[in-house]
Amino acid sequence: MAHKKMLDAMLTKKLEDENGILFVYFPVRQFAAELFRCEMTVKRSLNELENAGLIMRVRQRGFAELNRIYILIPKI
Repeated sequence: MAHKKMLDAMLTKKLEDENGILFVYFPVRQFAAELFRCEMTVKRSLNELENAGLIMRVRQRGFAELNRIYILIPKI
C-alpha cells in the first residue's frame, strides 16, 4: 500500500531531478497521517521497501531538506 501511495504521488506531482527522472518528497509525518499509521511503522516500512529494492531514498545536503524518494520498478 505504501509503495502504491508513493507511486501515485510521484505520477501526480511529476517532480523531476536534474536528469529528468521522476521522484517524490514524502515527509514521514504526512505519510503516516495519510496511511493512518504511526511514524515508526512508516519508517520501518520505508526501510523494508528500500531493502527490497522497491524505493531508493536520496539524502539532500541541507539540514531541513527532505529526502528524495525514487520509486523503482522491479524487473520481472
